[in-house]
Amino acid sequence: MINKKYLKNLRCKEINNKNDFIFDLYNDRIIDSLDIVALNFKNILILGDHGVKIYKYIKKRFNKSQLTIYDYNDESSYLNTKNIKKTRIDLDLWSPRKNQFDLIISNFFLNISESIEKILSKISESLLPNGFFLGTLPSPDNFNSLKSAMIETDIKLYGGVYNRFNRTIDLQIIIDILKKNNFKIPLVDSNQIHLEYKKFDKLLHDVRSMNLSYYQKDKKNTFEKKKYFNQLEFNYNKKENDNFKLTSNFYLISGWKEHYSQQKPMQPGEAKNKLKDYLD
Repeated sequence: MINKKYLKNLRCKEINNKNDFIFDLYNDRIIDSLDIVALNFKNILILGDHGVKIYKYIKKRFNKSQLTIYDYNDESSYLNTKNIKKTRIDLDLWSPRKNQFDLIISNFFLNISESIEKILSKISESLLPNGFFLGTLPSPDNFNSLKSAMIETDIKLYGGVYNRFNRTIDLQIIIDILKKNNFKIPLVDSNQIHLEYKKFDKLLHDVRSMNLSYYQKDKKNTFEKKKYFNQLEFNYNKKENDNFKLTSNFYLISGWKEHYSQQKPMQPGEAKNKLKDYLD
């Protein structure tokens, strides 16, 4: 079970810190995908206030659109702009209105829900026919080097391992969920971002800002002392070229709400030509 009070505190800290650096790298992937979509979206929902870059892109590309943002708090990391509405919402308690949005975007936000499957079902319900969903999710390999160092540190200092990161979801499961919820042309693309830091403290600061800290109710409830972080830095993969390297592995997922205009596969017997006619 998620510790909702702790999660809301994490979200408030992230918004107030306005640390959009890594989130905007993910937003670049989202923007690249939107660039090849020819539709002019008019009613757009963003799940999670994660990065100024995506707002600026939407207001420039879809300048007459109505933009709505759902998050666990109603503070904002973006500049005050007309046609932007932010609503405080608990994602797990969201009761969507049917056929409301023609574009829904989520950047590293679905993973902080109790059930990604239920949220994707709500997204599908909320999309208009021919509506488009586009989002990012951490993969099981995300920040593996840091996870390995944390495990090694826990064993040395505590003789066991604490949960430090929240659960992630496998690629095939995501595809199955998208299909189950009737997303058409579902795609899941594996991506990587490679980062380098001169100071280990800065690496930890950026990772903390992403709300990936473990927030289930069985979390360790005491703060780590300087000894822990010194040992963690010692156990982390040593510097190359005097930098600490960090790799973020994540999925870019997308799918369309069904619409009559979308191309549909032929049923058996509908084809006018046989495959062998083209192979001879």
